[in-house]
Amino acid sequence: MLFNMLNKKKKNIIIGLAAAVIVVGVSVFILIRNSKFNTDNLSQSGNINQLPAPKFMSVEEKSSLNLPADSKIQVLKTDESGKTEVYRVIRKDADIILDPSRIADPDMTRPAVQSAQ
Repeated sequence: MLFNMLNKKKKNIIIGLAAAVIVVGVSVFILIRNSKFNTDNLSQSGNINQLPAPKFMSVEEKSSLNLPADSKIQVLKTDESGKTEVYRVIRKDADIILDPSRIADPDMTRPAVQSAQ
């Protein structure tokens, strides 16, 4: 009887170790797969290090557009003369758009100056 109990303990240890190895293996597989997925997405959108730094409005630009001076506003598009055409109010850092050329939703931005007619 003592021998059978010892065998059961050994079996339980072996089964536990096998389960742990399987869990670790699946975890590593998922991490590698997600890492590859993120790298593929980055290569499709271009190297993030090659993107220009986001531009933000100066206090003078904000005051000329009657915007609060303490607000953080990202410039998304400018005309040839450098005047802001499209901007975005940044409420949290996650709102910053790193690549303005990839904006697909027109509701994400709005014109900075509307013509008065």
